[in-house]
Amino acid sequence: MKYSPAQLKVLCKSNQKELVRLLTSPGGDISTLSSGVEVLSEESTDAEVVVPVFRLLLKHVHASVREGTMMGIASFFIGKQTPTDILDRLKVMSSNDPSPNLKQFAQDLLKDLANEDTCL
Repeated sequence: MKYSPAQLKVLCKSNQKELVRLLTSPGGDISTLSSGVEVLSEESTDAEVVVPVFRLLLKHVHASVREGTMMGIASFFIGKQTPTDILDRLKVMSSNDPSPNLKQFAQDLLKDLANEDTCL
């Protein structure tokens, strides 16, 4: 099923567990996954909820889902310690992602996250 960003925001506020289920279930709509992971990262402060979704969707076959996940990571980890396995996955993406744009995005995101860690 396809959801708009506004619908995803309402779902996150009313039933965050359902949004997580939607994002982690196989065969989800690509635009819903891309938008949903960004909404989850903006609306939730619970790393135990958000980080497993990041871990899964960083490995998604569709570039737009990986991109949305990286955007979510960028907003979620402002002022927070980024888990090592997320950083490791971004390092792999920075040299091996099939999309040249996402390779560059991963490189830039790693730099930004490193700067965040040194500012804490």
